[in-house]
Amino acid sequence: MLNASRFSILLITDAVEDLRSLSNLIKRHFARFYIAKNEEEALSIIVDKKIDVLLMGLKNLRENEVCFLHLLSSKKNVDKILSRRILLCSREELKDAFSICNKDVFDDYFIVRPLYDPYHILLRLRFLRRVKNNRDSRDINAFNLDDLCNYFDQVMNCQDVLDEVNQDSYEKLLTIVSFSMEKMKQNILKNSTLPKEQQKQISSIIDHHAESELIKEVSAHQKSTQQQLQAAVKGVADIAQLKKERLEHPKAAAFPDSNILLIENDALMRDNIKESLDSAGYSAQVSSNATHAIQLMRTWKPDIVMIDVKLPDMSPLYVINTIKNDSQMRHTRILLLAKEGDKENTQEAMKLGVHGVMHKPVDRDMLIHKVNDNLNLLKASG
Repeated sequence: MLNASRFSILLITDAVEDLRSLSNLIKRHFARFYIAKNEEEALSIIVDKKIDVLLMGLKNLRENEVCFLHLLSSKKNVDKILSRRILLCSREELKDAFSICNKDVFDDYFIVRPLYDPYHILLRLRFLRRVKNNRDSRDINAFNLDDLCNYFDQVMNCQDVLDEVNQDSYEKLLTIVSFSMEKMKQNILKNSTLPKEQQKQISSIIDHHAESELIKEVSAHQKSTQQQLQAAVKGVADIAQLKKERLEHPKAAAFPDSNILLIENDALMRDNIKESLDSAGYSAQVSSNATHAIQLMRTWKPDIVMIDVKLPDMSPLYVINTIKNDSQMRHTRILLLAKEGDKENTQEAMKLGVHGVMHKPVDRDMLIHKVNDNLNLLKASG
């Protein structure tokens, strides 16, 4: 069996900078990744390094097809060395790319202009590596536990790519702002009859405004956007981590005898959360409104209360206060269920001391993680 480290990939491109993000991503996950800028360089690498997967990334389909046919005609047994040939194309070339692949010139195609989802090709390359190493005798399109875990790894590590894209957008925006202000200054001063000293003053005022106001605003906006992206990615990455852990190490409910109350107005959402808890070994009481929930809690004291931020009969803040003021529920953990737009209600609930927020629709693995985490804290508090 060949060693996994022998798996090699070659990208042929005359637009290295355009594919820099994709190249960096592949390089981080595959040690034997090479880039060639022309046919001669590509042929040498294919023969010397015994390339497994060829990525054709020239500027258009015609150049890709011609280059590859030249490689095949080189009498170097290129077709026997390569196991897969993937065509990189633009969105506009999609139909033609499919036609070329349908003629068996290439095995697959992937859109890189614009680059929608770099992790998809990464997942594809992992499939090919596994097939080469004979770790799985199934068809290449099959999907298994290892593939899912590998995919979740990529989700958890996508922050670098997003930071790079964000920084690139920021730099381009600054360039546009600077260029626009410079053009405006030129147009104002063009053929001006004002004295040179006044022209200099106007020029200085425009430059100062660009630096102290516009560029400052752009920088603040970029920083805010990056923080929002990082928060969003962290949320997705946390869920991916939980899913990977559950797949690799399935566990029974940590506290199967715990008492959970779910207060949710939406019947479908309520049923989905209840089913997720049941499947994990937990048993939960459910209620569709605050009135019924408060009646339940008069005689039954739950360990965890999950409460929707919007209820049909009264404010959830009243329910939270009721729990907080009940001496028998002083240790009860309260989790808020909220949609992305419920910021104001969520903030008010947080002031009352809820122990966490879960965004709807609630992910099953994040739900179980939050339940386990809060039950552990409850147990530790005695």
